[in-house]
Amino acid sequence: MTERQGIHFGSPAKFRRLVRAGRFDAVVIIDTPELLDLAAGLVFHRVPVFLDIHTTTSAGLAYLRDVDISKLSGIMVPTVYSSNLVRARLPKADRVSVVPNIIDSDLFAPRPITDTSEEQEKDLTREFVWVGKLDQHKNWRLALIYTALFKQLLGNVRLTLIGGYTAPEKQARAFFDLACELGVSSDVDWLDRVENRMLPAIYCRSAESGGAMLVTSRDESFGMAAAEALLCGCPLIANDLPVFREVFPDSPLVQLLDIWRPEEVAAAAGRLSRPDTAQVEELRNELAARYGPQAFLVSMEKALGGMNAA
Repeated sequence: MTERQGIHFGSPAKFRRLVRAGRFDAVVIIDTPELLDLAAGLVFHRVPVFLDIHTTTSAGLAYLRDVDISKLSGIMVPTVYSSNLVRARLPKADRVSVVPNIIDSDLFAPRPITDTSEEQEKDLTREFVWVGKLDQHKNWRLALIYTALFKQLLGNVRLTLIGGYTAPEKQARAFFDLACELGVSSDVDWLDRVENRMLPAIYCRSAESGGAMLVTSRDESFGMAAAEALLCGCPLIANDLPVFREVFPDSPLVQLLDIWRPEEVAAAAGRLSRPDTAQVEELRNELAARYGPQAFLVSMEKALGGMNAA
């Protein structure tokens, strides 16, 4: 494989110039079909092109109807679950490889838990985290509804909602209206965009407080934010999606449930406590072994080598 590698963001014209100048061994396109033809490069020096599919919604996968898979060297997906979705839409695609997302266990790691007095414990605010777009797919309304439920059950709570900077004004207004209607407007912090390096502190603060990450999504291709939170020792209360059963090991820190049943969510919240250090370490080791850099390289090299040989 070439020593030149990287990730490109930019216009199609810049991408075309990059491919022509780079003479890469392969180009991987992530859910951007308009770049597939450009990715192949010059006619006299064609580059193997791979399509990496991360979306799971019917609308998001609709573009596959117009993809000529005969021009692809292969297709990559992050999970077996995603592979099944793709194969259902592309039954003739016989070169679909699972290349799981890569997680950064160095950046996303627990920080020392601060000792608190008994009095401080009584007044401790439980910190919850939610990550995603303000759309129907991510179920942001349930995040606010369950914040109100947690407030009733646990007393002082705070929800840090991360994401949604692309939300239209009407959607943002609906978010604030519902927060006011539920009586949690003063208990919710909306951070529409956060740098990656800032996330571990938020996850660790949630873990330290005896809170959790809340995942209300209708579907996911992997669950990257949830995996990163778990690496920081932050417990998970999440919709019981098939992909989560595939990605996350069995652990007391992972509570999967029917997100539409408030009684299950309430019971999960009642079981929360500061995570046990040994349990956190065991889960971190398992996630790092499955999705760390070495595991990613093995999966990627297998996908590229196997598909090029096909």
